[in-house]
Amino acid sequence: MNRLTTNASLFGAALAATFAFYACGDDSSSGPSGDSGTYTSTETNSSSYQMLIDENSQTMHLSGSGDFENMCLVKGNTVEWGQVKVTSGERLAQYKFVGDTLAILWLDNEEGEYEDYGEMFVGGTAGNIYGSWSSIPCMYHDRGRDSRTICDSDFEGVQTTLTISNGSFSKTTTKTTSQASASDYPTSLFRIHLFTYLATGSKGDIPTAGDIFGHSFDQVPTAEALAMLGIVSTDVSLTGESFTYAGIPVTVEIQKAFKMDDDNKAAIVNVTANGVTCTGIREEFEEISREYCTTENINLFDTDSDTDANGNKYYYAYDYLNKNIDEFRTCIQTILPVTPAQ
Repeated sequence: MNRLTTNASLFGAALAATFAFYACGDDSSSGPSGDSGTYTSTETNSSSYQMLIDENSQTMHLSGSGDFENMCLVKGNTVEWGQVKVTSGERLAQYKFVGDTLAILWLDNEEGEYEDYGEMFVGGTAGNIYGSWSSIPCMYHDRGRDSRTICDSDFEGVQTTLTISNGSFSKTTTKTTSQASASDYPTSLFRIHLFTYLATGSKGDIPTAGDIFGHSFDQVPTAEALAMLGIVSTDVSLTGESFTYAGIPVTVEIQKAFKMDDDNKAAIVNVTANGVTCTGIREEFEEISREYCTTENINLFDTDSDTDANGNKYYYAYDYLNKNIDEFRTCIQTILPVTPAQ
């Protein structure tokens, strides 16, 4: 199929045109739909200890199973989701009250001294260690007369609850991961690059799934400009588009578009034409979740080793990256072949 003879410079001008073309697209559109909203996953770990407490020195001695963390563990040529013991079952801590807030400073077993910083909790009674306490995103830095409280949003998403009674200490840690939808197809670089490819035939302009996360609000083409290229959009929404190119129906569907930050995001995009669907993938995560901790993904991880609280060596996976740039571009060229601009 040959490209229409429209000069590609017209498309360059179209990219700098108005925002009006997608003004009718919104969440309620009946067009192609995909993953939207916010995805939330929650993991919980609990531990319990017997406790001896000295209220005069404000210290406590805990004896129990220790604390555990969920990890993606590598065992030879397989991976599995499991728990790693990260603290000893025998622990010493010092506690302090900062107003009505409880601060707990654990003993550093290597240094043999209490740490000079500790997690902070609220919910109990000032001066009384016993009761239920919930963590806040703040750390207490014990520096004598220069002691201070420092709060940091990095602690958001991890909630620790303590229940302390005479002789017992229980701890529950809940880690909540939220991935906000990043699906805004009409202004995405994916859409701009797709139309640029159709106008120029340049392989370098073929979009990739990662282009979903880039946006260009000043290069959204108008319906009139697209029509000059033989492109007629019949429906556009936040999660995709249906259009015809030189009479050929094309559907773009954002199957997934979630982003926590630049290092943790996932996008899956489907482009269908001539009875064939091309799927573009860009998924990358610094920490591996249960969903991605599968043996079939073992070649998509980086791995490292560490030792648990008992000194046992273990291997774990991190930095998941799954992308198919070359395969996706080749597929697009197959279902939407165009010739370079004249």
